[in-house]
Amino acid sequence: MKLKFVILAFLALALASCESMKFSMMKDDELVAGGVKAWNAGNFEAARGFWSNIQAPNVKNQWMGYLDQKVALDKTVDAAAALPVTAEPPLVAGWNNAVKASNDFPPELKVPADVKTQLAPVAKAVVRQRLNANKIAGAREFMKSSSDFLGDAVDYAPENKELAAIADFRAREKGPDDLVAAARGKDALDDKIEGYEAAIAEYGKVEAAMADIQKAGNYPAGSIIALASDRTRRKRADTRTEMERTLRNHAYSFKDRIGEEFARQPDPEKVGNMTLDDMLAFNQQTKANIDSLQAEVVAFAAKYPRVIDKDMLKDVETQKQELLARIAVVTAEIEKAKKDAAIAAEIASRGKAVQPMLIGMFNPVPGAKGPDQKSRPAKFRGAIKNSPDYWWGMVEIAKGVLNDLVITVDDSRPVRVFNENTKSGKEIDSKKLKDLVNRQYKVGNSWPVINAGAQMTSGKYFFELGKTNDDGKYSGDAVVYSSFVVRMR
Repeated sequence: MKLKFVILAFLALALASCESMKFSMMKDDELVAGGVKAWNAGNFEAARGFWSNIQAPNVKNQWMGYLDQKVALDKTVDAAAALPVTAEPPLVAGWNNAVKASNDFPPELKVPADVKTQLAPVAKAVVRQRLNANKIAGAREFMKSSSDFLGDAVDYAPENKELAAIADFRAREKGPDDLVAAARGKDALDDKIEGYEAAIAEYGKVEAAMADIQKAGNYPAGSIIALASDRTRRKRADTRTEMERTLRNHAYSFKDRIGEEFARQPDPEKVGNMTLDDMLAFNQQTKANIDSLQAEVVAFAAKYPRVIDKDMLKDVETQKQELLARIAVVTAEIEKAKKDAAIAAEIASRGKAVQPMLIGMFNPVPGAKGPDQKSRPAKFRGAIKNSPDYWWGMVEIAKGVLNDLVITVDDSRPVRVFNENTKSGKEIDSKKLKDLVNRQYKVGNSWPVINAGAQMTSGKYFFELGKTNDDGKYSGDAVVYSSFVVRMR
């Protein structure tokens, strides 16, 4: 037995002696090349044998130093490979550190195969994180750069398959996406809704195709395929929501349109110059237009019953009846005058009639809340310079409600407001009629009557526009405010 050990020791010594003799016969550049060849073959200890026998100290230190770097590289790679695959930033940092350490070697020394083998799962984990976060461009970019480094050590075939499926999905989505964009650009409501419905149907087809691919590939819930399918499902749901919101907004617009119709203005040159017949015809046309709008509501509700329910129909019908009742009040005033010359003379003595003749918070400007609420305006316009001009209108303010009436003119002429007919100014002084304007609350050219309901017991208002030094042309409006004082503070 002892003889056997002696023989083995002798052979080892002989081999070492032969190896040493071989190295001693090689020049430094041959030793460098031999070590490089051994390194690139993955035999790092053999490389050490070559480089440790280099004679030139600086050259020897250089190449032996790469073996120490290899030890440091292995630690960096081990640290990267040990990272959890659940968060992208640490993975990217570990990857970058390992790649930087690998690139510190000279170009003739290949990156060790074991380094690439260990880093491949890290690279795939980064790509997976980016795919799951729907960072498609970032995933593609990292796949390219990591493939350049790892070569055949990494297989991105599954990821490329997913990316191809995503590209296909996005191409399929373009069709319904374009349909939604086109629907938004349509003016006619029916065309708009038709576009939305077509897009919803197409999104459903894309969603079904995605579900088939997800099932066939057995992709988990958090995969990019599942996320893409969820995104298409959300698009379909969002498109339906947008379509229904469009329908609801159109439905709500009927109330605004009916209110606008009640407050519509005649041609500018007609304001203040309408005969009794003109006023009657104008009111009759307003009534017909409101009836027509209400008929549109009924037809709309029949076509889109999911959007307009019975309560909304009732609301619109109530608004219509209330406005028509107020038109009837104005019409009755005119018809009395047509039948009775004395009444006609009294109406004529009031001055010019604003349009619309009746205003109040029953027909508010849409959107405003609380003290910012105000009625749609009654308009007046004219041209007079050297003498006052007189106007009148009707106002409805519920008993006990503290609304304010405000006359606003586009120039600085003074305004006085009265509760009764001034006979175009003739009876202001003789009857000692009280000017109801609260001048302490005047703002600019707006002349307020505070708590107008309590002061205008006749349901009518009569106002005087004073003299001016300009060209005499003027225009303005009368508006009922929920609270002019609070609004102007």
